[in-house]
Amino acid sequence: MPPTSSKKPFIHAAPEPAVEQPIQPGQIIIIQPGSLNLQIGRAIEGVPLTIPHCIARRNKKAVSNVPQSSIWIRQETLHSEAKHLMKHGLKAAEDVLTNRVMENGSIRPCTSYKELANHNSTVQAERTDIKSNKSWSDTSGQPEYLIGEEAVLVHPSDRYILSWPIQRGRLNLHEGPGGSLTALMADLELIWGTALEKNLDISLEDIKLYRVILLIPDIYIHQHVKAMVTMLLQNLGFSAIIVHQESVCATFGCGITCACVVDVGDQKTSIACVEDGISNKHTRITMEYGGGDVTRTFHWLLGRAGIPLRDINLSSLIDGLILQDLKETYCHLDLDVYGILDQVVEIKKVQKNAVHYNVKLGDELVLTPLSLLHPEMFGLHGNKLIRVQSRYDGDPDDPHDDHFLVQTQRQQREAAKLGGSKKGAEEPRDADANLSQMDDSQFVTTMSQMDEDSNEAQDNLQTNELNKSERRKDLDDDDEQEEGIVTQLMGVDEAIVYSIEKCSNDDIKRKMYSCILIIGGGMSFDAAQKCITGRIWPQIPHYQRLQMDTMDVLTRPKDVDPKIICWKGAAILACLDTAQELWIHEKEWEQFGVRLLRERAPFVW
Repeated sequence: MPPTSSKKPFIHAAPEPAVEQPIQPGQIIIIQPGSLNLQIGRAIEGVPLTIPHCIARRNKKAVSNVPQSSIWIRQETLHSEAKHLMKHGLKAAEDVLTNRVMENGSIRPCTSYKELANHNSTVQAERTDIKSNKSWSDTSGQPEYLIGEEAVLVHPSDRYILSWPIQRGRLNLHEGPGGSLTALMADLELIWGTALEKNLDISLEDIKLYRVILLIPDIYIHQHVKAMVTMLLQNLGFSAIIVHQESVCATFGCGITCACVVDVGDQKTSIACVEDGISNKHTRITMEYGGGDVTRTFHWLLGRAGIPLRDINLSSLIDGLILQDLKETYCHLDLDVYGILDQVVEIKKVQKNAVHYNVKLGDELVLTPLSLLHPEMFGLHGNKLIRVQSRYDGDPDDPHDDHFLVQTQRQQREAAKLGGSKKGAEEPRDADANLSQMDDSQFVTTMSQMDEDSNEAQDNLQTNELNKSERRKDLDDDDEQEEGIVTQLMGVDEAIVYSIEKCSNDDIKRKMYSCILIIGGGMSFDAAQKCITGRIWPQIPHYQRLQMDTMDVLTRPKDVDPKIICWKGAAILACLDTAQELWIHEKEWEQFGVRLLRERAPFVW
């Protein structure tokens, strides 16, 4: 009963809101899974732990010398036109050097590979007393599996099968053994869990005390992200997770708000335009070539110049890594450097003395990285070498996906037209208003009744089927419009312009042209900044150039290694107060599943 005048109502004191303790960066693990390397570490650390992202499992069958698939030799190069493509791309790169006008106004002289071959073909290997500091992994105890550097250094005669769970920037699904989604998740769980235990001194029992930030590519597959989140929360046992895109974290790591982010990795090159922490979906493009393809091109050009690297075989993983180190040591993109150079090439193989070759090198050192601008030099041919962001296929646990929203909006418009034609032109706005006030259950019921009642739904069932087929066709048209049509591989410079031109207006395009951020280890060459600037500037529309104040191409911002910029950006994200709303907890994931990514992911899921 209401209180009388002689009695005052008793007001319960509102409970004080629980003060949430700040999350310590030391309790947050950041994981960036790559095709070649895994970067993992605490957010409080300056640099991440970087290990080869692979696992070697013991083959229990009594078979020695198990054949291993090489990450350096690609199936897309095993076709009849490969040599023609490579020579065509090489000719285009050589024309760039031939027509190069140097800063002093003279034409850049080119070196003759035939002249180099005459000298290098007579070079003999010189054995030294310098011993390699690497040794083969000890498998005498017959461990079930090895990860990282130990997996790479398993002797070929040992009965182990080496697997790479991620290839070309996405899960390495295939029809062979260990190629299913379940098997790949098991591999990732072992690799990441073992790295936490052995390298970060975090026991599996204590993982529940930690949170994790997972970096994913800009062009991702929803089901794969869902599987990785489930594995991290429910299998490994992290207490909470944030999922974010690599390009956005790269801008965090550099302290910039708007940039066209170019990630040249080992096996793929991704480009996306980022504005105020959001990656523009329509600007994303991934091309399946990277630093590994440049390494293979370097091997081809060295052989063309007569350099007798008889100890290097690209079918061997370790030999390819040795060649990759040589590439990073000698190659550059300074087009003003020319002439024949005398170099001592040192080859250090596992548990062997170093071998020296006194060779002469010329334009091969600049032609090798120019292959990123002329990808025909890779000799690749295939239908899936370029990827753009496609529409979400949907998930049974996430009914309110893109398809649902598009179909619902279209059905509402159709129902409004249907209601208007029945009532006449008296109250067209009322029909729209009533429809907009319907909740989903009322709308679905109304539409189902209309489909069942021939008087309400135009003529008959055939008309309904026609409408459904038209809706499906509209969805397909939307997909084509969103994805665009890209038919062949582009150089990095062309792909940058292609991505920026996908922006919605000239103001955003001008911002992106003004700041181009190049990250990853695939393009870590001297003078890359100057070379990319010179290639992109002429391709910018003239009216855009007139309105631009500056054009910055950042290859090593704040003197940070471009290989770890994304990881550093995620570490910064972990310390932000605004990130506390993004955490997805294990209990929540168990209850609501993938719907939480649509609600809390800091990007459009």
